[in-house]
Amino acid sequence: MLAVLIALGAAHARAQDVTNDGRIGVIIAHPVAGELSGAPYVWFDDQTGGVKTYRVSFPNVICRVRPWLQGWGGLIVNWTDNQASGNTRELRPFAGVKVFFPNSAHVHAYELARLEWRRITNTESNSITREWRLRTRPGVEFPLNARAWQPDTFYGLANGELFVEHSFFNALRFMVGAGYIKSDLLRIELNYVAELSRRASTDPFAYTDNSFRLDFKFSLREGLHHKQESPE
Repeated sequence: MLAVLIALGAAHARAQDVTNDGRIGVIIAHPVAGELSGAPYVWFDDQTGGVKTYRVSFPNVICRVRPWLQGWGGLIVNWTDNQASGNTRELRPFAGVKVFFPNSAHVHAYELARLEWRRITNTESNSITREWRLRTRPGVEFPLNARAWQPDTFYGLANGELFVEHSFFNALRFMVGAGYIKSDLLRIELNYVAELSRRASTDPFAYTDNSFRLDFKFSLREGLHHKQESPE
């Protein structure tokens, strides 16, 4: 599957100096207590150039303050195998807020803002870099069937994300995709992500990343997916 995704990405950006990658992930939604729930995940990312990244996010908690307001927090750990520049390990605690914009069309419109602290260790040179990063992601998820958000229906999604690191806007990411609600306990999403980035604030943005992502979203309780991803 990853080979197919990478081949599709390469066909899209063959003539450009763009990183092509395919990612597969598994997310587990589970209750904690009251309005607090979790959504830890693991994923594997295979890039051109033999670069491979493994990620675990645990804990990854969501606190439902209001139907339209959530608090997010947790820890992300990345292991990257890169023969060209050295293997790295990243510890990334984060905190954020997700605000929904309720509407009568059953469309999930939202804004997700997160602040991350990145501690990246190059295990070859034993060097450490530390950086704060701010991410803001407005997005929308919309039903593609009359029976909105019910089992055996499809939905579409799109978002854009702005990254602020090194004290300037250093990356823009755009995602489009579709999902399938197999049951109240399982959703499957296939997304395409394009990224523009730059190394300095005076540089123009350049198209640098082309990614296809396949996610399997499991829930350990009925109705939890809808509670975590909807203002309704």
